[in-house]
Amino acid sequence: MNRHTVDQVQEKRNSGDTRGWDTYWQGARDSDAYASGGVSHPAVAAFWDEALTAILPRYTRARILDIATGSGAVIESLSRRGDDHSFGVTCVDISEAAVDSVRKRFPEVTGVVADANEIPLDPGSFDLVTSQFGIEYAGLGAFDEATRLLDDGGTLVLLVHTRPGSIYEECTAARTAVERTRRCDFVPLAIRFFEAGFAAVSGADRAPYDRAGTALNPAIQEVGAILAEYGEHVAGDTIIRLYSDVQRIHNRIQHYDPNEVLTWLRSMQTELAQYEERMASMCEAAFDEKHLDEVCQRLRERGLDLGRAEALRPNDSGLPLAWILQATRGSQKEAE
Repeated sequence: MNRHTVDQVQEKRNSGDTRGWDTYWQGARDSDAYASGGVSHPAVAAFWDEALTAILPRYTRARILDIATGSGAVIESLSRRGDDHSFGVTCVDISEAAVDSVRKRFPEVTGVVADANEIPLDPGSFDLVTSQFGIEYAGLGAFDEATRLLDDGGTLVLLVHTRPGSIYEECTAARTAVERTRRCDFVPLAIRFFEAGFAAVSGADRAPYDRAGTALNPAIQEVGAILAEYGEHVAGDTIIRLYSDVQRIHNRIQHYDPNEVLTWLRSMQTELAQYEERMASMCEAAFDEKHLDEVCQRLRERGLDLGRAEALRPNDSGLPLAWILQATRGSQKEAE
């Protein structure tokens, strides 16, 4: 990924509007809020448990900043430690819905709604700055901002999307599957089908219903082919649930409220578009090795000692899950 691409991702993240992400976080369940794209892999949680165990004892009461917090995955790892009096946590995200959701689950956390490139906090305010699959969306400037906020002796720990990688492959498949589902007009055709179907149930001419069913059949076959190619769980089960629910409602159409069904289908039309946009953002934000090297160089230029810049792999095999970036800022006192 070149810098032009990163800047485009940043522009999309800051304008793409954040509405798609706000909608996502508003609707996400706590239990699966960040499962999309495989980032709930046990190796990710294990990484944070190990890293936090090694880092937190260095500080009397660690001041922690989690950038692009999303569902608060890092804060979740902190909460599992059971020693919440040994640190204070601030989370930052450009999505107000994300920050509100995290603070609802973790009331002791301070929430800040801000662009990761311009966080309204004082320089050197934190002993530990973290991010899990978020900071890279904001572009290279966000890494500079994370460095600005790190105090002397502080530690930066980031998990960044990688390409190639298993999460990248899952997101690419989800993006393509959703794009094909939208391109075959499955939802618009289903809307017309049910509009005619409910009318027929109410006594109207059945001919429009039959024509709508004929028009919908190729889309049904295409979605079936998508599921066969990518698996039923592609795109976080979104497509299979849509496909199955349309069939179920059709089989018992007389038992459903027309307004509820049609409202649901229109909302799914919007949701699919937003899902595709999120998957595209994930794919575009992922770092290749060349881009990782560029970020490492930026960290060194800003006075950080690079500890780790390597791939996180499940059981040291298969495609990597993420890039690990860990660096520290040398203490001025030690330097003197």
